[in-house]
Amino acid sequence: MKRVSTVLVSILLIASVAVAQDGFTKMRIAGSPSMVPCSERLTAWYHNNHPNASFTVEGAAIPKAIAALIAGKADIVQSSRKVLGGEVGALREKTGKKFVQVPVATEVAGILVHPANPIRELSIFDLRRILSGAVKNWKQVGGNDAPIQIYGRNESSDIREFIEEEFMGDASVAASAITFPKNAALYAAVASDKNGIGYGSINPELNPNIRFVAIKASASEAAVAPTTENIREHRYPLVRPLYFIFAGEPSGELRRFGEWALSGQGQLVVEAAELWPLGPADREQGKTLLAAR
Repeated sequence: MKRVSTVLVSILLIASVAVAQDGFTKMRIAGSPSMVPCSERLTAWYHNNHPNASFTVEGAAIPKAIAALIAGKADIVQSSRKVLGGEVGALREKTGKKFVQVPVATEVAGILVHPANPIRELSIFDLRRILSGAVKNWKQVGGNDAPIQIYGRNESSDIREFIEEEFMGDASVAASAITFPKNAALYAAVASDKNGIGYGSINPELNPNIRFVAIKASASEAAVAPTTENIREHRYPLVRPLYFIFAGEPSGELRRFGEWALSGQGQLVVEAAELWPLGPADREQGKTLLAAR
């Protein structure tokens, strides 16, 4: 993923302070622990420019956070999924309102190999077999006759949970996988192992000695590389949107914060938190949802 430049970060740091005009506002955000770092960065930047707005950010199981939102004990749920039917009914029964679900970022998993590896594309089916350990030799998926070593990110990035929840079905990543807390260490491990395969966040600038594999949603579909365009146009398969969820249409400072998170400045902060920023179309869709009447 392209990094935020020092110049852009400096622009954010010196942004002028605009004091909120409707008094002191405290907003409570709860939900997916993997989104906490991003939400903390967003709220810190917003508070820096709007000192009358303050926030608490808490990691919690998504069902618990949505229950708190329905009960009026949270103002925003940070979530890697949309609300379920029973949750929609519970909010309607208690308040008569509908959820407003606004995408704020995209979580993307990249599959990386050593440049000498002849494998350039994998189906999700074959990827599942490799990561689960069912396939142990590259020749089983058209590669060299060599054992496969799996590398990945540990629980600090939530990428493993993302892959297991969205793409592994009933299988899990093999216990033999060697995991790392940071992308840099993961990339270095794959770059030094011609038989390695890794799963992690996408940041090609970290190490030129790795290559990302294109992914096929099914055996009959075309393989798609994780380019910026393919991710923003929803063509690359290993992605999921991340949401801010509101109980009813947000107003006042709550709505202004949501709109700011979708702004160019807010999306730079999303990128700095190692998530993929939204494309223009998704940002406009989010703004429309916030402004709906």
